[in-house]
Amino acid sequence: MRKNTTLMVTMSVAFMIGLSACNQSQASEPEDTSSSQVSVDSLSLDNAWVKAADDGMTAVFGELKNNSDKDINLVAAKYDDADQVQLHETLEDNSGGMSMQEKKGGFTIPAGKSLSLKPGGDHIMVMGLAKPVKPGEEISLELVTADQQSFPVTAIAKDYSGAQENYAPGEADDEGDGADHKDMDHKGMDHGDMDDDEMDHGDSGDH
Repeated sequence: MRKNTTLMVTMSVAFMIGLSACNQSQASEPEDTSSSQVSVDSLSLDNAWVKAADDGMTAVFGELKNNSDKDINLVAAKYDDADQVQLHETLEDNSGGMSMQEKKGGFTIPAGKSLSLKPGGDHIMVMGLAKPVKPGEEISLELVTADQQSFPVTAIAKDYSGAQENYAPGEADDEGDGADHKDMDHKGMDHGDMDDDEMDHGDSGDH
């Protein structure tokens, strides 16, 4: 009887030791995190501003800053009070003028670097405004990266007479009925602070 009791106690102790070792092994396993994920502070839009507009379309500018040690690919932006938001680039067209179109693949900001969004260059285009954007108003947007992370940003509305859109062929058709073009000059583009010497307009005509 004593031998049986001793055997049972020994087995119970061995079971408890094994269970404890198992728990310690599970606790020591690191969490599975994706190396592609970046923190919410990794991407910012510094000195952000948006062109004030009553309706139709507007654009957001600023300094996109990558504060991480990895490249970040910005593929989309969201604004609740608009039909559509696109990432746009400005390119020289066949006539020697400049036209704007959606940036295929989005903007890539190298690690530790910045990308300027400015009139006459890359920018965030907001189309089909549901309500006016008044001077001094602050609007909220979300920037979306290729790995589907969202970065909230804000921009202050300012009066600005430039940033007129001249689209590449077919680009304006993609905006749908929500985009009102009546206040946009499609005969040419105001290049803002860019000097005429910096642009070769060729035979594109007067702006």
